Amino acid sequence: MAQHEEHDLPHRDSLKQDSRSIDIMHRGRLTGRFRQYSMATVNDGAPQDFYAVAFGGVMGYTSERWHGVRFRMAAGFTFDLSSTTFADPDPVTGQFSRYELGLFDVTDPERVEDLSYLHEFQLDHLSRNGRHRTVFGKQELNTPFLNPQDGRMHPTLFEGLWHRTRLNDRTELQGGWIYRVAPRGTSKWYHVDESTQIYPTGRNILGNPSYDGDHQRSLGVFAASAKYRSQGKVSVTVWDVMVENMFNTAMAQVEAGDKESPWSVSGMAVHQTTVARGRLAEPEFAYMPNGEDVQAYSARLRQVLGRFRWQANYTRITRHGRYLMPREWGRDPFFTFLPRERNEGLGDVHATTLNLILRDLRPGLRIEMDGGAYWLPPISDARMNKYAMPSYAQYVLNTQYQFQGGWKGAAIQLLYLYKMPLFDQDLNERQAINKVDMHHVNLIFNYAF
Repeated sequence: MAQHEEHDLPHRDSLKQDSRSIDIMHRGRLTGRFRQYSMATVNDGAPQDFYAVAFGGVMGYTSERWHGVRFRMAAGFTFDLSSTTFADPDPVTGQFSRYELGLFDVTDPERVEDLSYLHEFQLDHLSRNGRHRTVFGKQELNTPFLNPQDGRMHPTLFEGLWHRTRLNDRTELQGGWIYRVAPRGTSKWYHVDESTQIYPTGRNILGNPSYDGDHQRSLGVFAASAKYRSQGKVSVTVWDVMVENMFNTAMAQVEAGDKESPWSVSGMAVHQTTVARGRLAEPEFAYMPNGEDVQAYSARLRQVLGRFRWQANYTRITRHGRYLMPREWGRDPFFTFLPRERNEGLGDVHATTLNLILRDLRPGLRIEMDGGAYWLPPISDARMNKYAMPSYAQYVLNTQYQFQGGWKGAAIQLLYLYKMPLFDQDLNERQAINKVDMHHVNLIFNYAF
């Protein structure tokens, strides 16, 4: 919430009163957000360190509803205040900035000035009873696999048709068709198949550079979900995400208790299979080749003690295949996820984390301390380790404060993390840079209105 706030304004609807179309537009609302983002990475040893300071924002207009329909448009901009020269690689390893360039445009390291992009452009229909909502156009989504991952200057955005239905107080349905994506750290919109090759693509299962994105042809992402909440604070959620001609991902999640229950437990299971056809199912060209049967499991135990809570988490990805989901579309859904790293592209993983969270020492203040250990396959095992990521431990301090009173709408966040290799791994500097033996710090100031 310190980084992103969703506005659903205004609330009046001409279905309930007479109104002209010009009045609907006049009674619309202007919303926006300004963000100043400072980021730095310090790599131990000879490799280069990186830093960036960016300023930007998003300005949007939302009309009043007219016969249940409203129009929304928003655009964003980013400026470089001070940064590393991203066009020059580290002289020792030949590697570029992994995190800081994402504040601008990862597709063009030399373009860091005067970036602009279309954020949202949509029509939104809400039924008279408020239970059915349909959005068509450029929009934000927050689902386990398609989500904003709002840790840069602007979030990941999606274009398509999305519908939500609340059947009753216990059952919710949602889903739709996505055909274009604007990944965070970019300034353009891409067709779904193009969007899978914006970030580094790693290796295929044969150990060669992965060029699967160059060959993909897909009609888009088709997703559907159902969620049921019982009277006893037990909820069951199922998802199915099918990327035409690429892969299918199914997820089931059960939660007993909610975020404020003294004790709660959650578990999820993820299963992936390929749906590619012909040449696009062959190992050299496939995003997920034939024969893959990916299985992943994640669990969480939580206790709430007044203002303090702790969460213990565990994830297992089996050796049946690599868990794959384009990094351009969102962060991992697993409970062991920690900022600035993922387990996407990996198989045969054991991961465990502990979260310690303290809220409201004073109104608006939240402090979280995280620690995690991730046992991964050897970096030489291309079949199970797409990005040659070594086993690692990660420690995170995440402090957020939302201002009150006259500064309401402003928020500040300090995120610091350290990553170190597990075991006595014989890593050279190219294998370690921006992955382990590194300190990473972010200072973010937001103002939303």
